[in-house]
Amino acid sequence: MTGAATSLAQIIAINRRRIGLDPADNQLDDRYSVSTGATNRLCVYGRMRPGGPDAHVLQPLGGEWTEATFPGYLQDGSCSIDQCPGLAWTPSGDMNHGLILSSPGLQDAWHDLDAKEGSHLIRLLTPVFAGDTETVANIYVSRDATEAQLLMLDGLNVHDDKD
Repeated sequence: MTGAATSLAQIIAINRRRIGLDPADNQLDDRYSVSTGATNRLCVYGRMRPGGPDAHVLQPLGGEWTEATFPGYLQDGSCSIDQCPGLAWTPSGDMNHGLILSSPGLQDAWHDLDAKEGSHLIRLLTPVFAGDTETVANIYVSRDATEAQLLMLDGLNVHDDKD
């Protein structure tokens, strides 16, 4: 983990580009991910964590696991090691418990992990907190629910209700 403070504005800008709300800038994304160490970190809150049914996916990468918290809204309000409904990522969401895998093997595994998670999930960046240390990690979140949260950060009403 690094002691460097995260830049929430940069994280939001990168996430907007990754989800397709703004034009992609892969070079900027790569530079930020490398400079923060996020290239080597994945925040896990569900099935891929140690002991979970998909733990075998990350096990070959080795690395170190650290308990952490991260922001967002669990779509059904809870998550267990066997079942996780997905996460709507937003920096103003609830703080959730998860684990951070720090592994240099992640750099070469992102393509395969992205394919395994499928099109309904997307890998974004998130600030993560381990004790008093704040850093940045990748995290898989619900594409549609997170897009709605990012649009709400812009002040848009994305609900079906009448105002």
